[in-house]
Amino acid sequence: MYVYPVVFSPLDEEGYCVFAPDFKGCITEAVDYAEGIIKIRDGLCGMLYMLEQDKKPIPKPTDVFNVQHDQGEFVTLVDAPLDEYRRRVGSKAVRRTISIPEWLDELAVQSDVSLSQVTQEALRKRLSV
Repeated sequence: MYVYPVVFSPLDEEGYCVFAPDFKGCITEAVDYAEGIIKIRDGLCGMLYMLEQDKKPIPKPTDVFNVQHDQGEFVTLVDAPLDEYRRRVGSKAVRRTISIPEWLDELAVQSDVSLSQVTQEALRKRLSV
C-alpha cells in the first residue's frame, strides 16, 4: 500500500479541487471532504497501476510537511490500496469451465447471450463488487 499527500483547495462556489502533487495530472473535484478522499484515492491507484504496468518507477511520496500549498488549502495523507485496485480493474482473463443444462445452453446460443458476460455480471452482483 502507498500513502501520498494530497491538497484540498476550496472552490469559489462550493466543494474542493483535490490534487496529488507527486503525480502530474492527478486532480479531481469533490463536493465534500469524503468524496474528495474517495475520488483522489481512485486517481492515485490509477496512476500507480499505469506506472506499474508500464514498468516505470513509482515516485517517492513528498513529506507531508514539505508540500507547497496556498493559504486556505490544506494537506492530508491518502492511502492508495493498489492490491484492491488491481483486483477491481485487472483485465487478465482466466478460463473456467462451468456446467449448465443443455436446454439452457441452446436458449443462450439462440438468443446470442454471452455466457462469459452473464457469469461476470452475476458474480459481481453476488460478491457486491
